[in-house]
Order: sequence, then structure tokens, then C-alpha cells
Amino acid sequence: MNKKIFEKLLLDSQNDPTKITQPYIKETFGVEIKRCDTLEQYTDAIDDACLHKYFSKYWQNDMKKWKYSGLALIDEVNDLKPRAVLDVGCGYNEFRGKIDNLIGIDPYNNLADIEVGTLEYRADQKFDVILCLGSVNFGNREKIIAEVGRCVSLLADGGTMFFRVNPGVQHDKPEAHWIEFFGWNVPFIIELSNMFNLDILDIRDDTNQRKYFIFRKKLTNLEK
Repeated sequence: MNKKIFEKLLLDSQNDPTKITQPYIKETFGVEIKRCDTLEQYTDAIDDACLHKYFSKYWQNDMKKWKYSGLALIDEVNDLKPRAVLDVGCGYNEFRGKIDNLIGIDPYNNLADIEVGTLEYRADQKFDVILCLGSVNFGNREKIIAEVGRCVSLLADGGTMFFRVNPGVQHDKPEAHWIEFFGWNVPFIIELSNMFNLDILDIRDDTNQRKYFIFRKKLTNLEK
């Protein structure tokens, strides 16, 4: 749950969700949502609407600016000869046609192959490579762990995940004001590797204070 949005709602409504009106939501957060019953429901709905508005209308990505997690990944991934690649939060789907056997998912961009979120996505196959480049960055610790866990469940044993993550740096556009950026750090990356039985192949500093790292899912005993 987005703490910033929840605390704003709590303060302005005096903990009474009946005081939250559509004009208030539009004026305060710049989005429109359906009526909810609780502050928690309002928080989640406003959070999703803010993310959708920002990433569908205002956010732009420059693939050339990333030292490790942009265009440089094309050859690195293709050299693995993956049978299936999943680009989680693919944005404008810029790897489509450049990385072999790729499917791009994104709940906020109609250029995705499938418009769906990480936790909602269902597949009848496992992926040899999963890309999470700036997409597993929003919300609290529990949400981040859930999204990483979902990606791990979609990854084939021995498969590779490439991440670019934000240490909590707020985007400078005003439309990003209500978005909660999770503060990634190396100890948390190590914690996730232990939690999900993953090998860490690399951790580097990428452009704009971002962290770039690679996980590999360990083989089961039957596959070793």
C-alpha cells in the first residue's frame, strides 16, 4: 500500500472514507476512480490510477542512456539462445524484434504484447530469461517481494533474470509526485537471492544511480 497516498487520505478525511469525494480525488491526485468503501481501497485505486497516468502519458525511456541495462542487453540475452523471454513492465516494448522469442507485458502501455501486471500475468510456459528493467520499483517491501516471487515462479530452472532497480530516487516530473518508489539496496538484493534460492551473477552501478544485477535460478537436483 502506498504510504504517501494513505497518509494524505487519512489526514484529509479524518479517517472517514465517506468524506472522500470524486472532486477531492481529482483535485488532489489528478485522477478519477470509482467510489470505494475503505481508505485502503481508495489508496490502492488511486495508486494504480497514478501509475497508469504517469507511465501511459508522461514517462519516457531513453534506452541509449543505460550503460548496462539498455541496448547492451540485446546481444547478452540473445547469446544465451533463450527459447522464451519475458520483458516485465516492457513500457514501449523496445526490445521487441531485437531480442529473440520475447513477450512484453505491461499494465500501463498499449504497445505491450499483453497489457497485464506482473502479479496478474499467467503463462503456460517457463521463461529462460526474464527482464525486470525499472519495473519492479513501486510500492512497499511486501509488494516488491511478491513481484520478484512471481517472476521467479515464471523462470525456468537455470534461467536468468536481469534487473535495473531504483534506490528510491523520485522522478522529477510533477505527475510522479504520488508514486511510491521503493528504495532498493545491495543487502535487499542479497536477501532476495537467499529467499528465492537464486545465485547472484553480477551487481553493478548503472546510470542515474540505478543498480543493475543478474539473478540465476538454481537447478533442481534432478537437472544437475
